[in-house]
Amino acid sequence: MSTDGHDRSARPQAISFAPALPDGADCPWTRDRRTRWWLVVPADLVAVALVALFGAASTRTLGQVITPLWQAAIAVAVAWAATWCIRRRRPDHLEMALPDGLVVVGLTWATWTVLRELTLAAFSDVPASASWALMTGTFLLVFLGGWRWLYGYVRAHDSLTPKPVARRLAEQAERQEQEGR
Repeated sequence: MSTDGHDRSARPQAISFAPALPDGADCPWTRDRRTRWWLVVPADLVAVALVALFGAASTRTLGQVITPLWQAAIAVAVAWAATWCIRRRRPDHLEMALPDGLVVVGLTWATWTVLRELTLAAFSDVPASASWALMTGTFLLVFLGGWRWLYGYVRAHDSLTPKPVARRLAEQAERQEQEGR
């Protein structure tokens, strides 16, 4: 017994809970599964809707926001399909920033720009605008790419296991294996 009244000679208790360790250095949260569509579809639709709204606000065409909204929805759907077809031989993870997310951003931007140019050429006399394409590409990168980078950061942070904890967990698993024999 020590001077403060605590028994220091008692052996520390073993860890009783052993969470699964991450299964790889790159992206342990993928765990041999395909795209999480329940996450990608709503997140991307919200992102392109925000881009359409910000784009309409910046060009002072909020009264005609329906056109960029349907163009954005079609563009992101085309980008999902094309990216899935391109990446299906490898594990597709459209919620990851690289490479799948960047492909989705680029294809969404290209498809949306083409749709806008076709719509403008058919229904109005407004000339093609490189500034609109630059603004939309920037917003798409920020919103479509941004949620993917944040998601990856959060998932990577959640999957980190400090080395001392991993070592203790490995020792505990080894003891349990020896006791089970």
